[in-house]
Amino acid sequence: MILLRALARLALIYAGVLILGFLAYIGLIRTPLLADVEILFYRGVLVAAILALLLIMAGIGALRWLRLEPATLVGSVALSLAFNISFLIVFPVTFDRSITMFLLARIERQDGQLDATALERLYIRQYLGDMRQIDRRIAEQAESGNIEVRNGHIRITPQGRRLLQGARVVGDWFDADPRFVTAPAPLQHGH
Repeated sequence: MILLRALARLALIYAGVLILGFLAYIGLIRTPLLADVEILFYRGVLVAAILALLLIMAGIGALRWLRLEPATLVGSVALSLAFNISFLIVFPVTFDRSITMFLLARIERQDGQLDATALERLYIRQYLGDMRQIDRRIAEQAESGNIEVRNGHIRITPQGRRLLQGARVVGDWFDADPRFVTAPAPLQHGH
């Protein structure tokens, strides 16, 4: 019975820090904190790290009052950090760049009026054209250090090659479509 009470208390602490951490994360993301970091993923990770530090500092101040073990504090804050970053990647970052979400929004707007050809034209005109998603990706990847642009020509950096190699390994673990991380040989002119 003592073990069950201890486990229940531990679960409540972890759940409480997880919920508090998530609500604080959403609150901090909505503030101008690090607003100059334009890449959503980087800003989200930095805000999550700052929040984890704040939670640790608050927890240290409350250790005696809450009768927490330091390991419980570290574990619960680590869980909160992991959850916040996972949420960031699975939802906002995915939505921010998802072709699927873009297409679903157009289908919703013109429900029943589009066929595959019209949807492809919308994608090319709006997503690639009006929204300049290629330019956005080039800027993001240059800022991330995966590519460099010289005289208008784009080159992959050693960091970018390592990223692709890692993506191929992880993709292989999950049997992901390799066409996204391994490009076919360029077509020769005249063929």
